[in-house]
Amino acid sequence: MKKQWSLGFLLVALLLAGCGSPAAPSAGGGGTAATSAPAAGAAATSAPAAGAAATSAPAAQQGGGQLNIVAWEGYVDDSWKKTFEDKTGCKVSVTYAGSSDEMFSKFRSGGGATYDLVSASGDASLRFVQGGALQEIDISKISHFNELAQQLQNPPHNTVDGKHYGVSFMWGPNVLIYDKKAFPEAPKSWNVLYDEKYKGQITIPDNPIQIADVALTLGMKDPYELSDADLAKVKDMLTKQRPLVRKFWASAGDFTDLFKNGEATIGAGWPLMTNELRKANAQVDDTIPQEGATGWADSWMLSKNSPNGDCAYKWIDYTISPEVQKQVVGVTAYSPANVKTADLLGADEAKQLHINDPAYFNSIKFWRTPSNYDAWVKLWNEIKQ
Repeated sequence: MKKQWSLGFLLVALLLAGCGSPAAPSAGGGGTAATSAPAAGAAATSAPAAGAAATSAPAAQQGGGQLNIVAWEGYVDDSWKKTFEDKTGCKVSVTYAGSSDEMFSKFRSGGGATYDLVSASGDASLRFVQGGALQEIDISKISHFNELAQQLQNPPHNTVDGKHYGVSFMWGPNVLIYDKKAFPEAPKSWNVLYDEKYKGQITIPDNPIQIADVALTLGMKDPYELSDADLAKVKDMLTKQRPLVRKFWASAGDFTDLFKNGEATIGAGWPLMTNELRKANAQVDDTIPQEGATGWADSWMLSKNSPNGDCAYKWIDYTISPEVQKQVVGVTAYSPANVKTADLLGADEAKQLHINDPAYFNSIKFWRTPSNYDAWVKLWNEIKQ
């Protein structure tokens, strides 16, 4: 009788379990049902409060969604990406680009629905805006926005007619990187890249915007507004430089490999390359020559066709927090947009990065798209042939 009662009880329990609620969907990951994905542009209600530590990012939630990013190298490192995924349930996938033109092409692929976010530099950001590829950013959803440097809250490369189409992330100069064994003292001029003495040891970016650096070296007032006569002078200089170039680099990895293998001793690059080479114990340094420097100020921009707005807003807010900005500095050696990052760095490093130095910021000739950019691309392709 006891056995019969036990069996009956078990059957009732099984029936009750079968009538219960279905299991909730697991957090994150692509391929979740559309009904469980966050609505595009939805408010980031669980975004971290201003000044909160990176570890206080939003708690994991069911069905966090997918976030697809096209970015510069060093901007989606696992050291902060995994923490974000664990805390939000948003699965992050990244594709890297080596130039703004490549980034522009990738972001616009698939009708602008392939990627949610792009880390656009100033020579591409307005092209995205003018091409209607972006949605306006609601800065009220960005809790760390007011911690950005004043000059980076409404810059002309991401804010048009008072509308924010991007949120500033990182910035910095383009630098002259050199092997200290070949150059015991820092070169004083960009002209070293055009010196026959260093034939076969020179590397420069495979990017039409490099024309601005040539114009800067030639002393032209505005390196992004070049007349046909100016471009002719630039072409003459690039034509003479062409046989001296070991390789036109397309990625940070290209650049660092050239130096590691002893194929290049001098080149135009980014602080990220110097940082990576130093980690590999290479004897390198970088400098800004006497002519000054071009540079870039990068922004997170959101596709107008993104179905993952909630995750995108959380990512933007998370990555401009002082704690994560400090981590990005550690990987890239770039300057952070959030001035509160200075409080987390040593005084010397904060000074070296010019975090609270608007005069230094204003001295850099930041990338922007030239009005005659097609002519720049044509000239660049002719030089590379």
